[in-house]
Amino acid sequence: MSHLHILHCESATGWGGQEIRVFQETGLLLERGHSVDIVCQPNTPLSQHCETLKHPNFRFFSREMKSSFHPASLAGVYRLLKKLRPHIVHTHSSVDSWQFTLMSKLLGIPVVRSRHVSLPIRGYFPNSWLYFAPERIITSGQAISDIVTQVRGVKSEHVTSVSAGVDLRRFDCNISGAEIRKSLGLIEGQPLIGKIGVIRGFKGHNQFLDAIPVVLEKMPSARFVIVGDGPGFEEIKGKVKAKGLNDSTTLLGHRSDVPEIMSACDVLTLASTSGEGTPQVIPQAFAMKTPMVATRIGSTPDLLDQGQRGVLVEPGSGTALAQGILQQLADPALALEKAERAYQYCREALTDELMILQTIKVYDSILSSRSPHSNGQK
Repeated sequence: MSHLHILHCESATGWGGQEIRVFQETGLLLERGHSVDIVCQPNTPLSQHCETLKHPNFRFFSREMKSSFHPASLAGVYRLLKKLRPHIVHTHSSVDSWQFTLMSKLLGIPVVRSRHVSLPIRGYFPNSWLYFAPERIITSGQAISDIVTQVRGVKSEHVTSVSAGVDLRRFDCNISGAEIRKSLGLIEGQPLIGKIGVIRGFKGHNQFLDAIPVVLEKMPSARFVIVGDGPGFEEIKGKVKAKGLNDSTTLLGHRSDVPEIMSACDVLTLASTSGEGTPQVIPQAFAMKTPMVATRIGSTPDLLDQGQRGVLVEPGSGTALAQGILQQLADPALALEKAERAYQYCREALTDELMILQTIKVYDSILSSRSPHSNGQK
């Protein structure tokens, strides 16, 4: 279809890779002349970003989404969809998937469900309905696709893996990290190790903190930065102090200058213990040519080509993470060689251009298989 009208709905209230991707895909669709609506919870980072987006083909709706089956909420969703009549409704989290899939089915509007995390799925009814009712499922990694296809009723041909893509215009490997290093008081040659992402349980911040003393024992001059906000920020801040790591570790909170921070780092880490598909930080680090250490979870082994594009370590162990960091720091030439391979792979397979083209292909496949009067448009 030459012109698409997509409605994204998102009930999550954070600002991690999932919410960032919703907003990123919205911008990419608008750039290509399509129309996009976003429905999300009020007073969230996503709603705040939506308020800044001014485009004639974009509309933003703020709605409370606290309960999957609240009658008034369902009625409100029905009225909204009946008014907007998008070509496709694209859902992302549990509550919005229940509300918008149910009402879309009543109105004959096709649904795409995204699954962003590699956590186990309760495959019994009625939860399984959320996965076989949509016309298509998009996952952010093959490891997640493998989980989804195990749900009873889901057809494997209706599940497509579309990795998170990076904007190479923003994440440009020529960007300098000198000002970041200066602001941190680092001298030339002093190692900087970073962890970037939402601070929540499965992201592995505890293991990152456990790794720091092990690295410092071998490299006392090393310094560490934790970038991001989230529900676990205050807890991690307290643990940094309790462990006596204040002199070596800086919590920067949420930052918009992520490319500069990545450029300043000698090594970036992904320490997650579960839940990841294609974490945003990996293609971003690849684009910046920053050496990567990542845990063996989800799709990370494939992304790192089993260790050819970075160092892989076992999840849940601060010692294993520290050993991976030290391995990268001990042989800078090899680390940069792997980073160069990662960069070339990123340009070939992990760009935002490829991501949005693959997503549009899914949309088009749905609409081309439906009759002109069966897609909710009148």
